[in-house]
Amino acid sequence: MALVKLDELAYPKIQRLLDDGIDTVIWPVGTLEAHGRHAPVGTDNYCAEEISWRLGDSLNWPVAPALNYGVTTGLISYPGGIRIPKPQYEELAGIILSDFLEMGFKRVVVVNGHGGNTESLGRAAKELIRENRGKRHIIIVDWWMLSVDALKEVYGRPGGHAALDETAAISAFRPELIDKSSFKPEDMISFTPGIISAPYSAAILVYEGGDASPDFDEDRAKLFMDKVIEKIEHVLRHEVETFDRSFRFEEG
Repeated sequence: MALVKLDELAYPKIQRLLDDGIDTVIWPVGTLEAHGRHAPVGTDNYCAEEISWRLGDSLNWPVAPALNYGVTTGLISYPGGIRIPKPQYEELAGIILSDFLEMGFKRVVVVNGHGGNTESLGRAAKELIRENRGKRHIIIVDWWMLSVDALKEVYGRPGGHAALDETAAISAFRPELIDKSSFKPEDMISFTPGIISAPYSAAILVYEGGDASPDFDEDRAKLFMDKVIEKIEHVLRHEVETFDRSFRFEEG
C-alpha cells in the first residue's frame, strides 16, 4: 500500500481501510515558534509531517492531518509564535485521540515535533487508556529523542532547539526553507543552571555541553534523517509486537 493521507480519502475508503484490518493511524503534531534566524517557524510541523509520511509509507499505516499549533512557551515572544495553553492542549489532544479510537482504529502513533507538547500528550493518552485498558494503544514519539545515536554517528556532536538536529531535518526535508546566510553563532545559548530567562534570550538553544551549531550539508542531513527514521521504525515495530503479545485487541 502506497502512502495514504487520511484527509485525501472519501469516508467509504476510510471504512474500507478499517474493514481490511488497518488498525493503526499516525498523527503528526507540532507548533509554530522561532527556530533561529535560519529555519522556519514551522520547523516542528515539517519534521513531524515528513517523518510521519515516511513511516506511513514503510509501515502501511495511514497518516492523519497534523495539528500545527501546540504548547509554545519560552519562544512565544518571537514573531510567528502561537500557543495553546497546556490544559486546553491536553483536552484537545484527548478529544482527537478519542475520535481516532471511536472511528475504529485500535492504535494511534503520535509523531511529536515539539517538546512543549510532550507532557500534555502523555496525560491525554494515559487518561484514554484508563478508559480502554488493554483494548487500545497510543504511542507518542518524540523524534529528536530517538536521534541521539544518529547524531553521534553522522556528526559526532549533540543537538538542540534549532541547532544541529532540527536544522539537519529541515535541510533534508525542505532545504529551500533554510537561510544559511542568516545563521549567527552568537544567537546560540546554552541552558545555565540557576538562570531562568523569560522569554529565551535567543532562539537557538543548546541543552547539553558541546558544539551543537547547525551543519548545512544537505547530503549529510539526508543520511542523518534516514538513520533517525530507521531507528524510529525499528522501535515502533518492537513496541507494537511487544504490546500485541501482551494484549489482544477486543472489539468495542
